[in-house]
Amino acid sequence: MRKEILALLGLIAALLFITSCVPAAKYYVCADGRQVLDPTKCTAQQPTGGTEGTTETPVEEEPVLEPEKPAHVEMTDEAKALFDKLIKVTGLQFYYVESPNVLPDSHYYMTRDKLKIALKTRIRFTQADWYDTVYLDLVNKTAVAYCEERSIDMCPNKDQPFDVDYKKFAITTPFDWVSWLAKANLTGQSKMIDNRKAIEVAFIINGQPGTMFVDSFYGVPMIVYFNNKTYTYLSLAENEVDQSEVEHQFGL
Repeated sequence: MRKEILALLGLIAALLFITSCVPAAKYYVCADGRQVLDPTKCTAQQPTGGTEGTTETPVEEEPVLEPEKPAHVEMTDEAKALFDKLIKVTGLQFYYVESPNVLPDSHYYMTRDKLKIALKTRIRFTQADWYDTVYLDLVNKTAVAYCEERSIDMCPNKDQPFDVDYKKFAITTPFDWVSWLAKANLTGQSKMIDNRKAIEVAFIINGQPGTMFVDSFYGVPMIVYFNNKTYTYLSLAENEVDQSEVEHQFGL
């Protein structure tokens, strides 16, 4: 028994000797309180949580297409006959989808020179103020917003205007596509969109090729493929929008 105890004490002494020979690890304390072996690691960890004290780089919005109207248009007789039908269209309403989005955007009401956007979700203007409807002047390129929800709790002052950025809300409209065409011809293909016959048209705008499906009765572009993007106008309704619908009605 005594021999066993002596052996155990000898083992403990040997372990203590080995441990004393190993140099102790030296830790560095970072500014955020972390302990690291390599001081260069203090800057390796990115801050998590909120954005307090950080500056977020703003994301630039992609500008709306603004090609110049061509001085000369080359259009086959069939394509011209199709787009001539658009002359009789004075107003449109639709839901707008621009890829890569997959869900319908807000509800749009427009005439040739005005555009109203009934926003899908409200937007905060100040800590206390919100707006849900935007009115664009397509000629002067100005925009003003209002909170038009009938609930007084949601919109205590329905006639208070909010100056907003025109470029933030402007879109490429069906009328724009037709006005920019430099060349157009029918491909001979068609398909049904929203239970309406749409005719495929190949076109050139600003020297770039594209295709679109155009409503066969009204000559309105319904889906446009251009510059690797898709522009879709869903639930189109023609000539059901008058001037009063694209202007804020005071005293609601």
